[in-house]
Amino acid sequence: MVRATGRYQNQRVDLDQPIGLADGTSVEVQIRPIADTDHAERMLWGQIGMDRLEEEWDNPADAVYDDWKELAAPRSCLDPI
Repeated sequence: MVRATGRYQNQRVDLDQPIGLADGTSVEVQIRPIADTDHAERMLWGQIGMDRLEEEWDNPADAVYDDWKELAAPRSCLDPI
């Protein structure tokens, strides 16, 4: 299932973001109008979540294994004897 938002205009729905479906794919559509305030709040919470994820991801204290390639055993150690 793919959730998407868009705008209804002239008897068609234009999506805000492209989705990974081939042209001509049959789909079932459920229309649920959203108020602009609902959409703005959803976008705000999405941005807050992304900011928090990036903050965690870039946390130097959690970067113990950032140099995992340097810590890996040389290839010759992994070869069968």
